[in-house]
Amino acid sequence: MRDIRRPRPGTVGAHTHPQRLVPDRVLVLDGYSNAALACVRSLGRAGYTVFVASHRRWPLAAWSRYCAGTCWHAEETLQGFATARAWAHAHGVRIVLPLTELACQLCNAERAQWEALGMIIGCAPEPLALRAFDKAQTLRLAEACGVEIPLTRYPASLDECRAAANAIGYPCIVKPRFTAAWNGLGLVPDPGLCYVASAAELDHAVLTRRQGSHWPLIQRFVPGQGKGVFTVCDQGRPVAWFAHERLRDIRPSGSGSSLRRSVAVDPRLRLRAERLLEAMQWHGPAMVEFRDDGVDAPWLMEVNGRFWGSLQLSIAAGCDFPRLWVDLLAGKVVDPPRAYRDGVTVRWLWGDVKRFLYIVAGPPRGYPGAYPSVARGLQELFGRQPAGTRLEVWDRGDKWPAIAEWVEGVRDVLIQAFKSR
Repeated sequence: MRDIRRPRPGTVGAHTHPQRLVPDRVLVLDGYSNAALACVRSLGRAGYTVFVASHRRWPLAAWSRYCAGTCWHAEETLQGFATARAWAHAHGVRIVLPLTELACQLCNAERAQWEALGMIIGCAPEPLALRAFDKAQTLRLAEACGVEIPLTRYPASLDECRAAANAIGYPCIVKPRFTAAWNGLGLVPDPGLCYVASAAELDHAVLTRRQGSHWPLIQRFVPGQGKGVFTVCDQGRPVAWFAHERLRDIRPSGSGSSLRRSVAVDPRLRLRAERLLEAMQWHGPAMVEFRDDGVDAPWLMEVNGRFWGSLQLSIAAGCDFPRLWVDLLAGKVVDPPRAYRDGVTVRWLWGDVKRFLYIVAGPPRGYPGAYPSVARGLQELFGRQPAGTRLEVWDRGDKWPAIAEWVEGVRDVLIQAFKSR
């Protein structure tokens, strides 16, 4: 357990001027992520005292002027999180915000220990969390409440996977059930979905995406544009809505976005998302993701029961979800925003660099959709961006994270380059 002092002027350490610390203290986990930086800036400006925890030595959010101190834990395991828990208790933290499914599951695995120390965990508890984290539960619940999903099968053996793929037809998608599957001792990571073009490829795709006792889903590929709606729920009741248009995905075959623009909420998406979240009795942040071809009804793809990577866009547009959620957790009166600004465009620069690397690598094997050319990738990366585009990490009043983005970005690009060999 220790503080990491950031080498820059104006740093407020965890033990510096304690009389200035406000009673509401928040520890943001997963401090390396863009969502963590967005949370730190939002909550710091709202008057919270915000700390950052991460298994990385110099996480992105720790570079913010709004970060009051940093906890480094050696690994993303129960033991590592026990270190963070002891650190948080020693620093009087009241609210803990996990920002990834991995962190949510690690917190939930020992939720009683956190709560025994007087801390509030800012994620849905088990088994509620599984309604979003387990894609099989999410899709079955969506079917039950009349939300359209792609044709999906839920096999429980290799033979059932073969039968499901034959019934759905090729190409099909083999999709792991969890982003991070808990096996009782540790977490099994998500190897990512796979596009399967023929029966000869199926067995390998299935067996490499089996997570312990959890067999992957077999799903029909549906065309269209990825669209999402975003909210924070209070016991199944959405308190605010937001939507954006994806202008560029990091993975051209489908993923989070590197360039996105705020838009009005599509009533078709909101109706379906609201119906599903109420059926789930969801509590906390949620992104409900659809695929829409503009002809058929939008298809539900998944629910992300946590803050999303493009969180900064909603804040920039006037919908401050981190503050809404933490105010709810703190028992404060919540005043949801009445409206947000359409047409706000935010670019994640290093997301575009990653996108270009995916373009150079070519489409995933078996991917049936259109894929951009290298020339287009170069134009996207170095060409003119839409008018008014803001950089996600750059902030005139909080400049240091922009430097950290370059440091982390180069690191991530090098890792990606070695993985592609």
